[in-house]
Amino acid sequence: MKERVRLENRVQPALILLLVGCASSTPQVSAPTPIPAISAPSAATPSSWMLRLAPGATVYRISRSGVIENTSDSSGGRAVTANSSHETLNLEQLGDTIAFTAILDTFATTVQRETTSSQQPVALPFQLSGQVVADKIRISGDTLADKCNPAVTALVSDLHNLLPRFPVSLSVTSRWTDSTDVVGCQSSIPIRSRVTHSYSVTGEISYADTRVLVIQRLDSIRAEGEGAQQQHRVVLAAMGNGNATYYVDPISAHVVQLITNQDVELTVTASGRTNRFRQTARQEFTLRR
Repeated sequence: MKERVRLENRVQPALILLLVGCASSTPQVSAPTPIPAISAPSAATPSSWMLRLAPGATVYRISRSGVIENTSDSSGGRAVTANSSHETLNLEQLGDTIAFTAILDTFATTVQRETTSSQQPVALPFQLSGQVVADKIRISGDTLADKCNPAVTALVSDLHNLLPRFPVSLSVTSRWTDSTDVVGCQSSIPIRSRVTHSYSVTGEISYADTRVLVIQRLDSIRAEGEGAQQQHRVVLAAMGNGNATYYVDPISAHVVQLITNQDVELTVTASGRTNRFRQTARQEFTLRR
């Protein structure tokens, strides 16, 4: 019994980071979607924008935190994960294509369960390169298939968060949706997920002594996976929602700040026993340069 609990706890903590990650998306016009509350911009601000991504290096500081609780019974325990990372993302506009190189040089994850804690070491640095073509992010090589590495998974997910395919022309009435179908890997368990995103433009506000365009995103999340760990068959199923707030420089189209939140109900079945978990996570992306 204790072995099964330890197995399930190893599977779940980083799943959240995968769900919003690598996939292609197809924008389409949709009905207006309710968005999280935010302060309204001044009436004197612009009502339309043309976003064209400027080339050049951008450096982001990224922090993550998450809480995982066993909701199957009162003695299920509580796990808290904390992650910090530093990565450099270099973008180059080549016509309708964006070439990128991402380097992850710092990545630390700590998992704490009640009275014990552990750190997950990761070999560094990691580097990924590829292109954004139309609505798809193409990663060079086969890094994800080579190893189920939490740092690589997080980095690819970060790329998709920081390189959203916003329409070039936006206005305060803009609403659109896209969806991502993900085939990935987490803790050696193949994961398939579908996330539907609904976007809405709020307008310009003053942020850190500059003007930024605020774009809101709502997520609907479904995921499933099946595999084996230590000769145990493991089946995962997840359903939940999330939201994100983008603060975008309207001149360079770079994301200045991004805050994402997720709340997912997770079911883990191992060796015939099913446990249910609630997993919440928060990520903050801050442009440093």
